[in-house]
Amino acid sequence: MAKFNKAVEKLCIDCAGDVSKLLASCRSSVISRMDKLAKDMAGLEVPKNSSAELAKVPAQVSTILKRESARFEKILILTAAVRIDASGGKLTVPASGISGPLVSV
Repeated sequence: MAKFNKAVEKLCIDCAGDVSKLLASCRSSVISRMDKLAKDMAGLEVPKNSSAELAKVPAQVSTILKRESARFEKILILTAAVRIDASGGKLTVPASGISGPLVSV
């Protein structure tokens, strides 16, 4: 029985180790995708609208990301900080990433 129990334990340990690696890979993939989002947003041409309208964009981005990550919010939440320089016509994303339990895997 001891040999059987050791074999079961080893299988469980190996499985948990593989799952940990898969989750770490998932986290890395999600962060890479968020980096792509930041790069793609920074490549957008900022319209020459009023400063008041452009000032709403960072909050809109946060709202959209929160809404779109609601389905998996118990695992992770997508986040991005967006800044708009209306005079320079430039959008920057100084920070993007994830928050939630997946971060600590």
